[in-house]
Amino acid sequence: MARRPDHELTASVRPDGYLELFSRRTGKRHRCGPRGTTMWLALQRGDWQPESAADEIAARLGVDPDSIRCDIEAWVSHFREVAE
Repeated sequence: MARRPDHELTASVRPDGYLELFSRRTGKRHRCGPRGTTMWLALQRGDWQPESAADEIAARLGVDPDSIRCDIEAWVSHFREVAE
């Protein structure tokens, strides 16, 4: 099930190219490396659907979408736990 990010969450690209997520509600920041940045962008382009994001990334890397989907779901789950 797709779930859009919290409206209090802002994303910005830092000068070093890394994505930074900031929750105005909690005051927490998270800096994403290349892997997290790729997942965030794919999720955003895929209307926050992990399946669509996994298909996009897998096609680019030439790997099985199921392995990417597991990574995306774990990554999203981490942020949901932190936000609660």
